Amino acid sequence: MANLANQLAENGHQVTYFQPFVIEAYKDHKLLKHESIEVLNYWHDEEGRKHMPPANDLHDAWYSGKYQSAIKAVTEMPEFLFSAWEHMCRKIFQDAELLVNLKERNFDVVIAETFDFCGLCAFWSVFCLKLIRDLFSDLADYIESKSIISVFTGSRLLAITTPLGEPSWLHYLPAPSSGSFGPGSSLLDRLNDLYHKYVFGNGYSVVFDWQYYQVARLTGGKVRHWKKILHDVTFHFSNSNPYLDFSVPTIPKVIPIGGFDMDETLDTALPKEYEFILNKRPVTVFVSFGSMVKSRFMPNHYKEAMARMFAENVKNITFLWKYEDLEDQFLINHLPENVILKDWFPQRALLADKRVKLFITHGGLGSTMELAYAAKPAIMIPLIAEQPDNGKMLERHGSVEVYSKYDIPNWKKLNKVLQKMLNNESYQKSADRLANVLKNQPIKGREHMIKHAEMAAKFGKLPELTPNVQDMGVIEFYNLDILFLFLSVILGFLYLLWRYVSNCAGFKSKLE
Repeated sequence: MANLANQLAENGHQVTYFQPFVIEAYKDHKLLKHESIEVLNYWHDEEGRKHMPPANDLHDAWYSGKYQSAIKAVTEMPEFLFSAWEHMCRKIFQDAELLVNLKERNFDVVIAETFDFCGLCAFWSVFCLKLIRDLFSDLADYIESKSIISVFTGSRLLAITTPLGEPSWLHYLPAPSSGSFGPGSSLLDRLNDLYHKYVFGNGYSVVFDWQYYQVARLTGGKVRHWKKILHDVTFHFSNSNPYLDFSVPTIPKVIPIGGFDMDETLDTALPKEYEFILNKRPVTVFVSFGSMVKSRFMPNHYKEAMARMFAENVKNITFLWKYEDLEDQFLINHLPENVILKDWFPQRALLADKRVKLFITHGGLGSTMELAYAAKPAIMIPLIAEQPDNGKMLERHGSVEVYSKYDIPNWKKLNKVLQKMLNNESYQKSADRLANVLKNQPIKGREHMIKHAEMAAKFGKLPELTPNVQDMGVIEFYNLDILFLFLSVILGFLYLLWRYVSNCAGFKSKLE
């Protein structure tokens, strides 16, 4: 969302960035770069701070399956997410001064995240163009924004596809745990896809329903259901790229903006200190598991296994590992000399450097986009959320191997995959081809995003982009009435035929 705000501001638009701080770890972020952006920070009160998820809240993601389980998505995730968001959402909707302030600004368009629907209902993680942005869906609707653009910062969210009016993705989009997809998919694969679509997708629907009921109570019912809000958005920005992602059926109001922040003019020159580091050995491998799940929370036997894999390659490979605790004595005692730990690396610049031959990553969407555009082969070790999807998405391009997080302790297996990728040039060729396709796509994600944001600000809602089929009932949509009519005609014909045959048989008996 911050990148959207930065680029819209760079194009001369007046941007207001409203950011309620729900997670403690993000309070000191420095993602907003453009000086013209007006930032409205909104903080928890003392009671709310008690409900803020701690910085180590995802420490068990290294070994727990709950972050990728469809069942857990229904049984545990709704309560976890709702408890993290509930207090801030209530505080916003009870803050009459804030609501009046936002409404009086008369934004041309509100761009709201769909992961937390309090903003779409009110105006929450949103930024606002005069020509806007970090409010929530409910908030945006509550202040009666002239135009709303919904955004999901991941590549896809199953719960919102139907309300937006998109056709079913079943068979188009495989579940992360499915072994194969398309014509070669087995019965079990297709059952798994079906299970994942309806069970996993339902988990987020439960959270959004709870948020709607909360906001409805706070406003006396003066807010629409989240599905109706999505139904009427001007556009939906999908952080996916059609040349990278799976091909799925969609509608014109869903705009793919994936890669919009992959600025080709960005300076990727490395600081001088890296010249010596990258030239020290024939191969350099960059290791980073992102910022949400900290490497320092790895179980010790995971750390030890990583260190043994590093040591196996001490002569030929330098490993650069983004690691948050540079005083972790357990890890330091096990590390060989070919490993450099830092709590921050210039990731994009490293990926752009040809001396970095491989990227070991968690597969977050940001890292996925960066390695794809930089033509970098990778070992992806998904930990949470959409990361397994991202791994499967890139794996089909031939530039990535997906490795299970549960196999990290098996350092010999991990090293075998590492050697296979470094010694097989097909991975680099596939990465080069993908990067070349992305570089030459006719319309870039940034252009898509800016022009559609400007159009939404200029024209407001565009109901002509909403499929009429979306308002059809179940009977109409599935043609159940036509089917009933057809069956009635068939049954009627069979009945008349039976009567005719019976009468003929009876007449023949009488003659005899």
